[in-house]
Amino acid sequence: QDREGLREADKRVRIYLAETLATLTRPLEAAQRHLVEGTWLDRLPTLDRIMRQVLTLADRVRFASYGFAGVFDAHKIRRRELSALHDYDVKMLEEIPRLQACLQTLADQAAQPTGFAEAAQAAEEEWGRFERTLDERHRLARGL
Repeated sequence: QDREGLREADKRVRIYLAETLATLTRPLEAAQRHLVEGTWLDRLPTLDRIMRQVLTLADRVRFASYGFAGVFDAHKIRRRELSALHDYDVKMLEEIPRLQACLQTLADQAAQPTGFAEAAQAAEEEWGRFERTLDERHRLARGL
């Protein structure tokens, strides 16, 4: 019963995290509209690429393994293992404010004459770190 509670908590955290990640693209969508109205069309592919990264990672989180083992499986996932998966989910959740700030900075710099390239690079580096955390979680889940 404890394992089922951990599985359910893990699933709820991942769904919340995925939905939150998907909403982080809103400032970039607004920036794209602003760029289309202005003369910064060359920056649209960068914003689009980063938005796709965000949405792809949101989907990866949403559909990540959640520590399920069937009743007749020889290997039962123990509470400690489920707890480790949950810890990764919480770690990713704690990274949301930093990711949000990074994307907001990128959106703010989109129509500025300078600073856009640096903001885009910083955003991609932050998302790269987030993706590595997700990859570590995936490796742990596959090893269960």
